[in-house]
Amino acid sequence: MIELDGLEVAHRLAPLSLRWEQPALVALIGPNGSGKSTLLHAAGGVLPARGKVLIESTDLLALDVRAAAHIRAMLPQRLPHLISMPTQEVVRLGLCVHGASESAALPVWQHLMARLELTPLLARDFTLLSGGEQQRVLIAKTMLQIWPTLNPAARLLLLDEPLAGLDWHHQLQVLALLRELVEAGIHVICALHDFNLALGHADALVCLQHGTLVRAGAMTQLDGTLLADVFKVQTRKLQADGLQLYLPIGITL
Repeated sequence: MIELDGLEVAHRLAPLSLRWEQPALVALIGPNGSGKSTLLHAAGGVLPARGKVLIESTDLLALDVRAAAHIRAMLPQRLPHLISMPTQEVVRLGLCVHGASESAALPVWQHLMARLELTPLLARDFTLLSGGEQQRVLIAKTMLQIWPTLNPAARLLLLDEPLAGLDWHHQLQVLALLRELVEAGIHVICALHDFNLALGHADALVCLQHGTLVRAGAMTQLDGTLLADVFKVQTRKLQADGLQLYLPIGITL
């Protein structure tokens, strides 16, 4: 069970209460400046916040940083700075929290390197990689921290625009890995801007506007009315191979 109980950041996020009984991939959506990053940073203990983030009966916000890092991992949208170091050392930072040995981590390491196509990049300087390559490296590092076979205490993964800068191929690879984590018992809250990817891959929806919860629940909550009212976008609903898609055709005033 994951519960946000009255989570609030003054002047940025109105008190928010949500509860999920089972692990799920939750699509966090909203216009720019709607509070998505604020919610994730508050839940991740990065921003001072009121309220609670409960994993079963444990309030993550009441734990010290190291104790919380065993249970929760977070990938922010931006890096404050880049440090010149080999890419493999950046990925290896994901092992520091739980202290799994490299030999124990090897199967997971190989799995992530193959799925995210990082092996050819490991010896290169991280700062010299493209933006999309750096993003895949940071995703791998964050997943190593939370991977259940390496960290049995892990329960929650927070991701702020993890697909930004990735091509379709790598977006789908990341979403497939997130599905693996959910099936292994990790709850994932992921900020997304692509509504169709959210419809195709997420289990549940949370939509914010002006720091306030607008809708939450099943993915059926994402519809043309929501896109028009919150995102000011006119859309056409399409059906293709059993999938529901929305095509933007204009803006609303």
